[in-house]
Amino acid sequence: MDSRVLVPYDSSEEAQYALSHALGVFESAEVVLIHVVKPVDDPGERTSSAYEQQIETAERMLDGARRWYDGPERERIEPVVRYGRPVRELLAYATAEPVDHIVMGSRGRDGTARLLLGSVAETVVRRSPVPVSVVRNPTEESDPETVLVPFDASAHARSALESAFERFPDADITALYVSSPPVTGIESADKLFDALSDWEDNREEHVLSVLGVAEELAEEHDHSLTTETVEGDPAESIVEYATTANVDHIVIGSTGRDGAARLLLGSVAETVVRRSPVTVTTTK
Repeated sequence: MDSRVLVPYDSSEEAQYALSHALGVFESAEVVLIHVVKPVDDPGERTSSAYEQQIETAERMLDGARRWYDGPERERIEPVVRYGRPVRELLAYATAEPVDHIVMGSRGRDGTARLLLGSVAETVVRRSPVPVSVVRNPTEESDPETVLVPFDASAHARSALESAFERFPDADITALYVSSPPVTGIESADKLFDALSDWEDNREEHVLSVLGVAEELAEEHDHSLTTETVEGDPAESIVEYATTANVDHIVIGSTGRDGAARLLLGSVAETVVRRSPVTVTTTK
């Protein structure tokens, strides 16, 4: 189990959701509460006193959060202040220090999600050396009851499913395979027709094969598993399923079946993180 969890914090409501989630779900872990003070853009304001004031303000903010969320002995939360570019400092800390997991808040806008600190969080999700959970709402302060794992039998999907079994042993876990016809990279209509025909002829066998791998992993971990398959665009289908099935949490691998050619975090997982109605954990 994770022993040290990193939580970027800026005192926003979303950051407070993330902190509550980290303390509730990672019950025995030490929580590192980090705030990165960005350099002042105006050269005229880059003075030692301005720098010191920024650091002191950040330290007071983190100390206030520690007093509010931690126990009387304050043993679980470690406040850390860094100065620099947020994405660089967060990734540098997660790489250099013993961090097992990153938990970040999210912010919704116009039906889609804008991650905490905007592009900073997106980059952290993509480049983090450890799993990242993006918390979607304030109710998730304990283990989820229902967990969805998008599954395509790739190594990263298998890792995500195994992570879900280990992380949430009491949850109802569903492995979802999104079956999509091969419509990209085919130049001629004849070849496209042949590819679609082959896909349709072998679709059922392929689906059974993929979900059979998930069922074997469930047996190895002595965990019950529900398997489902849908057709359509992978990201849209995952989000739609999570919404209609009232899923509490999504665990998704960092790359899909096509490996580097189809970087999942560059397409499917990134879209899921942005649009999911629930917390998403990306595994490595």
